[in-house]
Amino acid sequence: MSSVPCSEKVAVVPEASFLAQLPGLRRSGYGVIQLPPADLNPAVAAEALEQVAEQVAEYRRNAYTVVLACDGAWARELDEALRVWDLGPLPILPA
Repeated sequence: MSSVPCSEKVAVVPEASFLAQLPGLRRSGYGVIQLPPADLNPAVAAEALEQVAEQVAEYRRNAYTVVLACDGAWARELDEALRVWDLGPLPILPA
């Protein structure tokens, strides 16, 4: 049985730029977590961001590097969701 090597790097990516950023992130060895669409109902988006924050917390507990590859969509709300897990804002992935 073969195993797939783990990148140990994850980028949180806005839905609007997900497809455009995916090839470059994959070439750089990043796994990805997609943020909800920018026009999603805020209450529904809050639930989705709670799940993203939980995923980020789990990756961080396992010593992954987690960055934000973001154009601003949901960044502030994600920061708030991360605080529940005692995490600060994610570092921004340089362009």
